[in-house]
Amino acid sequence: MRVILALLATGFMVMVAYLGPANASTLATPSCKMTSEGIFDGSWVKHRIVVNEDVVYGANDMDSILSQLDSLRDQGLCH
Repeated sequence: MRVILALLATGFMVMVAYLGPANASTLATPSCKMTSEGIFDGSWVKHRIVVNEDVVYGANDMDSILSQLDSLRDQGLCH
């Protein structure tokens, strides 16, 4: 009986952790990441920013791409 109760308690805790508000908030804000070279706006660039598999920005210099990435995160458009 103790084993069954322990399994039920563990299952409940896993369900609460999975469906809890922390998981919901990460789904609301898409993740943004920097990727390597590719095409952006019809031009070949060295660095790109991708949000949910969509390329949203591209540049050849690292300072510009990092500045844009910080700006997107500061605006809360991605994390």
